[in-house]
Amino acid sequence: MYPINRYKKLSFQIIALLFTISLSGCGAKEARRMKQSGFLGDYSQMKEGTNNEALFVYINPAADCRNYSKVIIDQATLWAKTDDSPLAKLDPKDQKMLVTLGWGTVYDGMKKAGFEIVQKPGPGVMRVRGAITEAVKAKVMVANAMALAPYVWEATTLWGMGTGKWPFLGELASEMEIVDSQSGERLFAGMSKVVGTLGSNLDPNARWHDVHNGFDRWRENLAKRMVSCRAAGSFAMPEDDRSWVRQKVEYWSP
Repeated sequence: MYPINRYKKLSFQIIALLFTISLSGCGAKEARRMKQSGFLGDYSQMKEGTNNEALFVYINPAADCRNYSKVIIDQATLWAKTDDSPLAKLDPKDQKMLVTLGWGTVYDGMKKAGFEIVQKPGPGVMRVRGAITEAVKAKVMVANAMALAPYVWEATTLWGMGTGKWPFLGELASEMEIVDSQSGERLFAGMSKVVGTLGSNLDPNARWHDVHNGFDRWRENLAKRMVSCRAAGSFAMPEDDRSWVRQKVEYWSP
């Protein structure tokens, strides 16, 4: 039998775990760090994002989104940092799946914001180019076992608090920029990495579930950004309307 103090400690951890899952276990969340892949070329303009922004962003202060009503969407690419990265070693069918989801995510976000998708450059036309730089499948059976074992959860909490990600969960990273289709002037650039949340996936066969959730998050955020952009002119994300408590718990929970 557990000593009283040990029992209380485990009870508190279980409650905290369930609270975390109830807040952030329904999908993906932004990671706390990511590395440059080289896809964007010039990173000197990038700054660390705040609030509900991506991890790193550049927003052209002189650009007015209201001058644009159409967009060209380039085919998404896979941009592995090294030849031995998990992304470079993926099965061709998985690589095709990621590229298809990447392009579709931008397409859906732009359409939802009311932009016309076109094929040729011209006045009032933006161009979007993006690359998937990381994609890691979840080890779902291990992650689910962890959720049911508080003593395992306790042992991995410090590691998770430092990285922003529970062990064995999926992750997805990308870099994207929006430019003027005629001049090539950069209007916006972003680097984002999203990771799975504990309890968000109970299907042991759905190893790509966290990655799909990541694309869903990007699709929603892009639509929000571009809807706000068309109304206000700035490419910045609108203010986050979540409560302060939810934001903090989501950040501090792996």
